[in-house]
Amino acid sequence: MRRLVSTKTAIVAIVVAIAAGFLFIEPSDAVADKTLTAHFSRAVSIYEGTDVRVLGVTVGEVTEVSPDGDSVRVEMSYDGEVKLPADAQAVIVTPTLVADRFVQLTPVWEEGDQVLADDHDLPVAETAVPVELDRIYSSLRDLASTLGPNGVNADGTLNNLVTAGADALEGQGAAGNAMLRNLAAAATTFGNSSGDLFATVSQLAEFTTTLAENDELVRAFMADLAGVSRQLSEERRELQATLAAVADTVGSVRGFVKDNRQALVTDVRKLSRVVRAIASEKTSLDQALKVAPVAMGNLVLAFNVESGSVGSRIGISGNAFDADGFLCSIVQQSDLPKISKDLACQLFAALLEPATNELPTIPPAARTSSGGAPRPATGVPAAQRPQVEAYSSEAPPSFAELLAGGTR
Repeated sequence: MRRLVSTKTAIVAIVVAIAAGFLFIEPSDAVADKTLTAHFSRAVSIYEGTDVRVLGVTVGEVTEVSPDGDSVRVEMSYDGEVKLPADAQAVIVTPTLVADRFVQLTPVWEEGDQVLADDHDLPVAETAVPVELDRIYSSLRDLASTLGPNGVNADGTLNNLVTAGADALEGQGAAGNAMLRNLAAAATTFGNSSGDLFATVSQLAEFTTTLAENDELVRAFMADLAGVSRQLSEERRELQATLAAVADTVGSVRGFVKDNRQALVTDVRKLSRVVRAIASEKTSLDQALKVAPVAMGNLVLAFNVESGSVGSRIGISGNAFDADGFLCSIVQQSDLPKISKDLACQLFAALLEPATNELPTIPPAARTSSGGAPRPATGVPAAQRPQVEAYSSEAPPSFAELLAGGTR
């Protein structure tokens, strides 16, 4: 009795210990398996329990194989922690003739790819099956029968082809070898330049697309181009005559330039000096162009229609007072030596000063007690008096200054 009680006590203790163990065991955080369904055109040697692999590593197994219309429905389960890309495919792999087959899931998931959803269904287009050995044998048998005496070689056609090929290639082994090598090199070149070839084809496709989108404009352009070509064709004789005349003109100009080279060089140099002189008087010309319209307008306003006369008066004393300066400025613009220029200016001053001193001014200028040169009146600024001596050391007056009366 005591032994029975002790046995029951031990059993109760064991049950209590097991229950306590279940209470203290932490719940598992394992991820549940995922399922995948694939449709194959054939599923030879695929059974329930067949491995499902990724890169050759087993991640699950086939749970069911059943026919489904024109395809075979294969249901699989794989580890829930394994991630597959959204564009995954299923392939039946045959390692060797005697090894078991398995289902390979490809490609491998990479960081950033979308994950294949659970319980996904792959159609036949996204699966592949290996070629069976019996199909290979059957294809070889069919080929041999087709090429045999009961097929295309019933009248010796294949024999004739082989004989003709042997005759054509006899003694051409080296040339054939070189041809194959050249073909291999050409294929390698095309392979290395595949990027450029594809880019060229893509650009040609874009070009043709653009032409297709602008078909009306292209047709109009081609029509205009055809019209221009037709017009040029009709006027080809006139064009020939024009080109011949241009050729003769070019020859004449060339001969003229060759015969008159020195004269042309001299003329160009003189023209450059004239242009420089005009450029140096740019300010004066600008002032003259601004003043001339006003002067012409004043002249029109001064004309009296009734009397037919101009109601104005002209004062020339300012210009006459500086006649020697005007002549001196002309000499200063020449290519004479500086000593000759200064001497000419002094001569002009000595010859013309007595005459300019006798010219009246408005109002009349007061004379000095010694009877020397006239002194300008109050209305005539001293700056309008001729300064002949300054021309020997300073630049000649500008064109605008000469128009204003020769002042400096």
